[in-house]
Amino acid sequence: MMSIMEHLDELKKRMLRVFLLALILSVISLFFYKQIFDFFIINVESIIQDNGGVIAIQRITEGWVVAAKLAITFGVILTLPYFLWELSMFFKPALKQQEQKYIFILIPFSLISFGIGSLFAYIIVIPRLVNFLINLSKDIGEPVIMVGPLISQMVTFIFWLGLVFELPIIMFLLAKIQLINYDSLRKFRRWMILFAFIFGALITPTDPISQIIVAIPVILLFEIGMFLVKIGEK
Repeated sequence: MMSIMEHLDELKKRMLRVFLLALILSVISLFFYKQIFDFFIINVESIIQDNGGVIAIQRITEGWVVAAKLAITFGVILTLPYFLWELSMFFKPALKQQEQKYIFILIPFSLISFGIGSLFAYIIVIPRLVNFLINLSKDIGEPVIMVGPLISQMVTFIFWLGLVFELPIIMFLLAKIQLINYDSLRKFRRWMILFAFIFGALITPTDPISQIIVAIPVILLFEIGMFLVKIGEK
């Protein structure tokens, strides 16, 4: 039987391995920052150019900051499967034999869910929001989009929507450890609808259509989560 300190020491060693892998992959990604940047902005660059705008650099260090941010983001994304694996192996001894099968089911589904959420942000939400904001502003002045804030906003959208798409899996896990149940979630349903629209308003300010586009999947994900919770309880 391991003590609490031994458990913490094991967790620290596992997280150190995750950090080292993320660092290595981030450094490797830095050598390919141009390809990553071109891929990252391909959807919004054409929208900006079609509206007579240009993506610009304001400070001499901004290019380096963007390259580093993209490299770290890409490195962390590539490390995510290994992180989930290390975390699962840490908790595995505490699980019953029949519960350990969930590790091999939930890891791939977690990655798929995060990927779907990220693609949803990248393909649908971000281009629509950029198009809306540029059209809103171009009558006031020429759109000169600074690359630093643009990349920061894109990374934020992709991260949060990727995380939100993990909602059904998180709900299922919480149900398995009996922190939530189907009956309590059913009472919370009306508040979840309100939360979904608040979240949509926070992540896509000023554009009501984009808010709805974000809110509807969040509501659907909650319903999928409720279905999984019901299955988990059985």
